[in-house]
Amino acid sequence: MTRIERWTGALACLLQSASGMTNEGFANWLGVAIRTVSYWHSRPDTVPGNSNQEILAAALDRVSDAVRSRFFRMVADSLKKAGIPSTGNVVVDVVSDAANSVANDPLLTSGPVGCESIESLQEEMALLARAGGMAAFDMFTSARRLRDEARKLAESTRRPGDLADLYVIVGQGTALMASTAFDLGHWNDSAALARASTQYADLAGHASLKAWTYGLQMTLANWRNEPDAALTYFARAMRAAPDGEPKLRLRYIASRSHALLADAESVAEVLEAARRDRDMAASRADDLSGSVGGEFAFGEARAAACAAAAWLDLRNGEQAARYAREALQVYEALPLSRRPYSQINGTQIDVAAAHLHMRDRDGAGEALQGVLDLPAQKRNVSLTGRLEKVGRLLTTPAWRNDSEAQQLAERISVWLAETSARPLS
Repeated sequence: MTRIERWTGALACLLQSASGMTNEGFANWLGVAIRTVSYWHSRPDTVPGNSNQEILAAALDRVSDAVRSRFFRMVADSLKKAGIPSTGNVVVDVVSDAANSVANDPLLTSGPVGCESIESLQEEMALLARAGGMAAFDMFTSARRLRDEARKLAESTRRPGDLADLYVIVGQGTALMASTAFDLGHWNDSAALARASTQYADLAGHASLKAWTYGLQMTLANWRNEPDAALTYFARAMRAAPDGEPKLRLRYIASRSHALLADAESVAEVLEAARRDRDMAASRADDLSGSVGGEFAFGEARAAACAAAAWLDLRNGEQAARYAREALQVYEALPLSRRPYSQINGTQIDVAAAHLHMRDRDGAGEALQGVLDLPAQKRNVSLTGRLEKVGRLLTTPAWRNDSEAQQLAERISVWLAETSARPLS
């Protein structure tokens, strides 16, 4: 079956033309913003991000045979006019089909479960969790593959110890899928995956993983602006969480919930309680954050970034900037390959917002320099949501008549138009 290996703005416009749709009709059909379709027309060479790559591929699968044939004729004609062989972007999915066939060969999947298989999956999952520079869609597909492999092994073993280990891997994979589904803008799917990961952690009897998945559900509720729901998850999580880092993480996430309720006193109280958890964490190693780490670790940087976001919700620019800079200092001390680009850029956006609350336009612009240069495939929902808030700040009366602030707002608007991952509004 022919498919598009990599969609561009030009190819998206050809699909629109083959379907006979207006910009508005095409945008509604795809479920994207009209300005995104307009941007594809104005920038035909642009490469949509992973989320829109997926959307366009699914759209091509849904069209009638007549529309599909017309589309590929138009693609071939455009390539011919450009002097490019017709195999340029349209490929037969032979390699992918062969890889799937070999990976699922019954000779490989019907044998007994060995310790090496489980250990290999554990090692791969740990490496994936630490791959902070990986784009969200690549993380999602890798986590799904490991989760599915562990699930197959679980079906063919009856040893309680092996089953528990495999349930942990399935739970970790599902948790990573939930986290990256959120980054890709699939909020409802993310919530469903997060709930499932909690159940897998419960099956495995893994308290740290269960607490982590509850924390993810809290984070999702906060982003939906449902702090009361987040605090309900917090109460459940604290009953299950081991002392030390698991409780530390939960309290910092709860600080954001209290901030959304404009409860500065509770924010201060929960952050003070978290300091006591930090002392406990120093003397009590956590299996999940210690042996796996990466996405499953919390640490000083994420703690400071969480506190920064909470103070930002309370419009306290000074406190937000202080905590955000603490987070960036810790991230910058990491080896380059282990620096999590999403957390770093999200914190930079928070620094920019903090400077705007302090009436410092130049500081905000400086903080956003690296963020605005991010390639489209690395612009996830967490970043777009934060940057939209900065854009809204620049429309307030304090900045409305500032020409340089409005230039920054325009750059943010263009960045958002180029970006496929969209936050819920």
